[in-house]
Amino acid sequence: MKLLWFAHRDIKHPKAGGAERTIYEVGKRLSKLNIGVNLVTVNPGNLLEYENVDGIIIYRIKGNIRTHLYVRKMIKKINPDVIIDDMGHAVPWFSPWFTDKRVIVFFRHLHAKSLPGQVNFFLAKIITLVEKLYPIIYKNNIFVTESDTSENDLIDLGIKKDRIVRIPPGVDLNLFHTGKKTDNVQLLYFGGLRKYKRPEYAITIYENLYKKIDNLKLIIVGDGILLNEIKDKVKGKNYNIVFTGKLEYDELAKIIRESWVNLHFSVTEGWGYSILEASASGTPSVAFKVPGVVDTIIDGYNGFLVNNINEFTDKILYIIKNEDKFILNSRKFAENFTWEKTADLWYKLLNGN
Repeated sequence: MKLLWFAHRDIKHPKAGGAERTIYEVGKRLSKLNIGVNLVTVNPGNLLEYENVDGIIIYRIKGNIRTHLYVRKMIKKINPDVIIDDMGHAVPWFSPWFTDKRVIVFFRHLHAKSLPGQVNFFLAKIITLVEKLYPIIYKNNIFVTESDTSENDLIDLGIKKDRIVRIPPGVDLNLFHTGKKTDNVQLLYFGGLRKYKRPEYAITIYENLYKKIDNLKLIIVGDGILLNEIKDKVKGKNYNIVFTGKLEYDELAKIIRESWVNLHFSVTEGWGYSILEASASGTPSVAFKVPGVVDTIIDGYNGFLVNNINEFTDKILYIIKNEDKFILNSRKFAENFTWEKTADLWYKLLNGN
């Protein structure tokens, strides 16, 4: 079987995140099951145009618009048995308009919820309208999504429930594992420093706690448009806050398992990938009770879901006092999710099961 997967980024893209991790982890496993995985994606300008990455054949085309214009050409070139149109960045690929081959739509989350503050008003309106057109563009296609929240979003858009398949992502339980925590309490924020993720709240949490917890440390991992703004907030202050920038996966895994609590502030997510990685590392999370995140935290078990910023303080202090329990619970929760399970569900779907 030949699979053609259209997506806006691949695992080597400098802005790769959870969506690209799923493509990579699933794709490389499918390739070992005798499925020819071909990924067409946007070249940011510094990557090879053609590359085999762990069994995934990647074709990179320069320019977002140009990549979309190549859809018909790539379908003809690859001649796949099945196509995946990945909606990781909202703009559809329109594959069913160019072929009678089977097309599966991979819907991550409703972008309309995360657009305010990220793009201008008019662009936000256009993207919101485009998402409302999914039932027309993909009127006869199966939609795959990861969370209950995203499934409900699809139903609200007009997609019938019997055309929606839930396939949760996995986590690398060998890379992300439990280990010794730091001697003094260490809080962690890791993820994109973008407006809808609200990373600046990490500073607020630190300021609320640093006089209550001796030698408290905060590590902020990641980069993005808000990095300098957040650094300015702590400039000249005697805070124990470290900005690492973006890290390699093994470095990140080490910091996660050493940390006591993972902080998460997003307005919405398709799935809380970072929360799952933290759980696998025995690090509980405190996060806002928002779409996507509610699928990755059992309140009071592997962390807490809160409604406002003021609730973070008490929940973090409670976790610190009961750290051993939360370490065990977090790991147990994560063990329900493996990339092998995820890839197996994709394999069955691709084969018509």
